[in-house]
Amino acid sequence: MKKIFYGWWIVILGALINVVGIGILYQSFTIFFLPLKRDLAVSSAAISLLYGAARLEGGIEGPFVGYLISKFGCRAMIFIGASMAGVGLILLATTHNFWPFFFIYVFIVSLGSNAGFYHPISTAVNNWFIRRRGIGFAAITASGSVGGMIMAPLLSYLILTYGWRTGSVAAGLIILIVSLPAAIPMRQSPETVGLHPDGDASPERQPKASNSIYPNIEEPDFTVREALRTRTFWILMAAISLRLSVTVALNTHLAPILVWKGISEANSAYLVSLFAFSNIFSMLLLGWIGDHWNKSLLCSLCILPTVMVIVGLSLSQAVFFVYLLPITMAITMANAPLNWALIGDFFGRRAYATLRGIMGICYGTATFVSPIYAGWIYDTTGSYNLVLITFSIILLVAACSFVILRNPIPIQDKKRYL
Repeated sequence: MKKIFYGWWIVILGALINVVGIGILYQSFTIFFLPLKRDLAVSSAAISLLYGAARLEGGIEGPFVGYLISKFGCRAMIFIGASMAGVGLILLATTHNFWPFFFIYVFIVSLGSNAGFYHPISTAVNNWFIRRRGIGFAAITASGSVGGMIMAPLLSYLILTYGWRTGSVAAGLIILIVSLPAAIPMRQSPETVGLHPDGDASPERQPKASNSIYPNIEEPDFTVREALRTRTFWILMAAISLRLSVTVALNTHLAPILVWKGISEANSAYLVSLFAFSNIFSMLLLGWIGDHWNKSLLCSLCILPTVMVIVGLSLSQAVFFVYLLPITMAITMANAPLNWALIGDFFGRRAYATLRGIMGICYGTATFVSPIYAGWIYDTTGSYNLVLITFSIILLVAACSFVILRNPIPIQDKKRYL
């Protein structure tokens, strides 16, 4: 019987870590929004500042984390990051004022989360796969949605029954118990264990770029400097940043938006779970399609359903749009694995972690501003209407940016085509 390629074990382990890490700290943390707002006696903008500052901090640390991943490996970063996130969540339960909560959440929980979860895991998947990169990224990203589907109702029950502090301690313990053992077998790349990407027998069997407009160019291998000199890098960074600025803000404010539209706080947790459930299938399906079709065009098309629904939410009182929102958000969120796979498709494996870290500065800034903007508008107007209209425009610009992406050409190959 043919031995299973170790890269798939990397995907399984990374997915398990993301189930608890991303499932709790990204997919489900909106459940804490209203309880924290009540208990800490602060505004929606203040709670949004927590999420926004966490994203900004992640952007600032991105290049540094990328360097550390390249130097020390994915496993070490997962150990450090998961430990910080888990312990930080437990420490949050000891706070009773906003600013102590803020500093623990941003400088311990978020610092650990940004350094130890999706970034090193996605770097490992990018190193282990070329031909199956789309489905590999889809699997680890969808795993966060599996975690959200499980954790959102669980945390909602704990928070509404025992308080948010109990929910925070439980979340921290789950991260520590699951993530640390799962990190032990992680390996940085196939070459470290005598293998090659996709399980190929030799490097010569590695495929050529599947969606290049220059079909004779093999799998790219850009340096950081070479990538930064291409227009594709900057357009891709802008497109990802614009898309993330909206999806992060909508994810942060999802429960408050649903309550604003008349859904009870308890029932909103089930719609958050529906969002996570829908994410699983949309990411896996789109990841598979992305390995056989143009990822850039697919990213653009997947943005449009959310645009239509958030415009409908802002202009109509129909409950139909409320129940469509989690589903269409899931389709747009399915862009995530395709976005990260595009970095590898365009620029290769060597500089992946550093390039993604550099992009983090831009999308970290964008995702710092957008949740705070949404909270401030709601505090000022008592409505999310203006927020939703603004977000629909941003998403349309992101969709157009993905459409115009083209594979970059290394300088030596560009001369050949002139």
